[in-house]
Amino acid sequence: MNFKFACLLPMLLLAFNVMAVESAVVHKSLTDAIMCKAKPAEAVDELVQKGNNFPSGYAAYGFGEGSGYKAVVILHEPLSFYGSTATAVISEAESSYFDFSAFTYGKFKGDYKQVVKALNLQAANPFTEQSLGKFVSQQPTQHHCPATIALTPVENGYFLLGCGWCNGG
Repeated sequence: MNFKFACLLPMLLLAFNVMAVESAVVHKSLTDAIMCKAKPAEAVDELVQKGNNFPSGYAAYGFGEGSGYKAVVILHEPLSFYGSTATAVISEAESSYFDFSAFTYGKFKGDYKQVVKALNLQAANPFTEQSLGKFVSQQPTQHHCPATIALTPVENGYFLLGCGWCNGG
């Protein structure tokens, strides 16, 4: 074996392992954000502030001002969640969907019913324009609207899944 190659191989393996660990940390942070753990918007904003990190498997960009600000993290390896996958996670203050109001979410491809069952989500009852999604982890009340996991099916086998709360909640 060539001496240079023999010295280089362990360094390459170490670099590959570090990148895999960093990618796993990014995936865990984004999954936690979607599941209303810690501070969801901060998980996306932190990656935007760090900038693109292609070796760690993501590109991140934020744009707009005030309530029009939107941040997007695009993943090289998709998030996998109960058999469904998403290649991007979005954080926004103003909803882009009329029937989904989570602030940090992913657009997943897969069977939404499997996720509803796995997360024990319940149909928003009644569904109104103030509802966070078609399915939610808890029903908000007039005086109580904590961080809530929301899911809304969309077209062609896709669904939106993320974390939201009522304004002022």
